[in-house]
Amino acid sequence: MDVRLRRWSIADIEDVAVMVDDQHLRPWSTMGADLDRWVRQEIAEDRGPSRAICLREDDRAIGRVALRLPESASAAVRCAAIRGEDQPAGELSYWLVPAARGRGLAYSAILLFLESVLGSTQLRSVVLDIEVCNHASIRLAERLGAERRNPTRVEIDRRGVPRTLVTYVMPIAL
Repeated sequence: MDVRLRRWSIADIEDVAVMVDDQHLRPWSTMGADLDRWVRQEIAEDRGPSRAICLREDDRAIGRVALRLPESASAAVRCAAIRGEDQPAGELSYWLVPAARGRGLAYSAILLFLESVLGSTQLRSVVLDIEVCNHASIRLAERLGAERRNPTRVEIDRRGVPRTLVTYVMPIAL
């Protein structure tokens, strides 16, 4: 694999600051309000495991992959698209800085992450909640083998804008 994962550190602030203005992340993340606080929350892992994505030979954070456990996940893990047999479900989130996109790095990072953290959970599935206009994330969910579910749902983002989301579900082999 071209990537490796590691725990977050305060030193990562500089590397990921570019994401504060990212069009797909800004509507949902608290990162822009207080980047220092955001990194400290990722370090604490209070909502579930979170890792910085790095290139194999470089320690700079180029992205993030995280799993929100059911009690800390968004409404996506309990929406109408989720079936009883999917529960308990966690929520997978990920992003890469713009310079790292388009090279398959997120796919590799997600596979590595899931392999390393799922054994310590009791999850039956992982949910990916993706804005319908985020075509790259939709392609990635499909490449991961996640199943697109209906219905779509509308969620109000941090700025009060309604956004249509599609739910993808990846079953976990028990």
